[in-house]
Amino acid sequence: MILVVMDHDGNELRKGALEGVSRARKLAEALGGEVAGLVVGPGAEGVAEKAKDYVSKVFVVSGPDWETYTAEKWAKAAHAAAEAAGAKVVVAPASRTGRSWTARLAVKMDAALLEDTLDSWAEEGKVYATKYSFLNRVLEKQAGSLPAVISVKPNTTPLAEPAGAGAVEPLAVELGELEKKVEVLEKIAETGGKVSLTEAEIVVTGGRGMGSAEAFKLIEEFADLLGGAVGATRAVIDAGWRPYAEQVGQTGKTVQPNVYFALAVSGAVQHQAGMNKSKVVVAVNKDPDAPIFKETDYGVVGDVHQVLPAMIEEVKKLKGA
Repeated sequence: MILVVMDHDGNELRKGALEGVSRARKLAEALGGEVAGLVVGPGAEGVAEKAKDYVSKVFVVSGPDWETYTAEKWAKAAHAAAEAAGAKVVVAPASRTGRSWTARLAVKMDAALLEDTLDSWAEEGKVYATKYSFLNRVLEKQAGSLPAVISVKPNTTPLAEPAGAGAVEPLAVELGELEKKVEVLEKIAETGGKVSLTEAEIVVTGGRGMGSAEAFKLIEEFADLLGGAVGATRAVIDAGWRPYAEQVGQTGKTVQPNVYFALAVSGAVQHQAGMNKSKVVVAVNKDPDAPIFKETDYGVVGDVHQVLPAMIEEVKKLKGA
């Protein structure tokens, strides 16, 4: 059995959950057995009714103790579900929360930990995976014996399709004193755009060359027209123009969309680490020697304040807006 910890927002499965199911199915074909799921936290019962279309069984962990997230609690729930399912492999999204609890789970299971993977497979009773390292410029191949915990890098795996209705099974998990040591005093929702930055297929990022926070209204308009997410460089975040939730780069988020627009972005190596695996990169910068052009498929050397409004008008024409 392969267990997938299925990320959700309290109402719907996140994209990372369906990527995880795809990975788990591939591993199940090689190792044998079926794919089970785990849904934890607020809204888990409702989400499980949707999750059961993708896996043979969905374990549900919910209740007052599970209303707030801590890494200790999620690791405990995943460990209990893995034991209940007899799972030797646990697949989880490599989200910020996923990274915080998967290492704890690997310790509990005495398992190999393969993090932030681009692909994973099994051969002769071992699991293998590939991942990027050294600012996303080197492709590593890793191997681990069973049991194993594998986290899936966002936007690297096809989304799973429904495969029939599975069963839903409530799972009672008792928290020990260790899991209760962390108390959540306040929760502040991360502010961001209409589309999740790490899950977006199109990302429109503005750099310091935009000149002001007000200028980002054009970035927002362009992203909305394309159905994409807004990103920003560290310099923009440090200036207070945009929220940290939108930062792309080594100290921000890593994105891998189908199309990445870098507008007035110089393209320092730290920024490139967060976007250089995008499928298509489009850049606009008035400096022809800007480093971003080394990562660009299509580039415009020009003033973004002239080029971006023209791009917006062309998209409106195409959409008949």
